Amino acid sequence: MKDKVVVSLSTIPPRFTEIGSTLKRLLAQNRPADEIHLYIPKQYRRFPEHAFCLPDVPEGVSVKVTDLDLGPATKVLPCARAHWGTATRIVYCDDDRLPTRDWLSTLLEASETRPADVIVSSADPLEGYGLPQPKNQRQPRAQTLSRRHDLRYYAARLKQFGLTALGKPPLAKPARHRYRSSGYVDFAHGLGGVSIRPEFLDQDDFNIPEVIWAVDDIWLSGAFERKGIGIWAEKTVPLPPAGDAARKSSLAESVIEDHDRRAADLACITYMQKRYGIWTDAET
Repeated sequence: MKDKVVVSLSTIPPRFTEIGSTLKRLLAQNRPADEIHLYIPKQYRRFPEHAFCLPDVPEGVSVKVTDLDLGPATKVLPCARAHWGTATRIVYCDDDRLPTRDWLSTLLEASETRPADVIVSSADPLEGYGLPQPKNQRQPRAQTLSRRHDLRYYAARLKQFGLTALGKPPLAKPARHRYRSSGYVDFAHGLGGVSIRPEFLDQDDFNIPEVIWAVDDIWLSGAFERKGIGIWAEKTVPLPPAGDAARKSSLAESVIEDHDRRAADLACITYMQKRYGIWTDAET
């Protein structure tokens, strides 16, 4: 019997009016999820003035209200806890991306081939943060495309331009692919979708320190690394293009508790190096 498939995400009040676009795309996948969960905290750290309310969602999406705001990691931590001990595959994603119809199917196909790994379509390497690559790192390593866009992207763009010239309404930019060859990576990006099993996360992952709560990609990647779980970038998974919500209250452009995104990322890396001994030469 195949695992139940749950797609999990969260959103913020400035994006309540846009979240429907992402949810409709998730509902229209050619290999549909068994459940789609949208997590909404009772109070937001970033928006303390926001009076509690729920966004409108299409039929087929379950809104889950959480007592605590875990920052962007709210998109997956409560879902993982709810499914501990069950045969479930969780795919978590960002609320400002518009996945293509084959996004979920390609993630799941890779997950079924590599069930012990986290599967992603986008990631960052350790050296992007000035960290040396461990000598005994997992192999093979994913190889990025030499150009930002490949021929599939340009063909889709030309088709869009043709439809626009015929008077069709403009569409979001096509999905693109980041990798020339699949392989292991270091920091999983939620924006491209991340496929995990519930037990890849545990109760300790809920104890997110100040400042660090704003950077889920580094925090969750560290959670996987400390458990010895590899992060596999699958070249066939399309990276969803950004939707209109990406222009509203982006964490990448925010300064929280006097830390911009990169400073918070580095604070998280330093914390996990000291606490768990990961991402250092000492572990090799």
